[in-house]
Amino acid sequence: MKEQPTETEEQHQLLITVDEAARRLSIGRSHVYEQMRLGVLRSIHIGRSRRILESDLVRFIDDLLVQGGTANPRIAPRLPVKRLPSRPGRR
Repeated sequence: MKEQPTETEEQHQLLITVDEAARRLSIGRSHVYEQMRLGVLRSIHIGRSRRILESDLVRFIDDLLVQGGTANPRIAPRLPVKRLPSRPGRR
């Protein structure tokens, strides 16, 4: 069975997974992915995996402290919803 890394090994990892970053930040995975999508939290692609440099995670936390706790300084503009024309009858 695969052993879990000890706390000292975790602290010295160069790259961490999204799950590990979410656990360390005490937030959900989807929020981590959203921050990566917005470019607030940098990440790299290795094959099909997404990894975060530990230094980028520390920088993300430092930026939050400087900004007063807002994780989303530049909110992506919402695109208008395209609506289908309402026509009576069948298409």
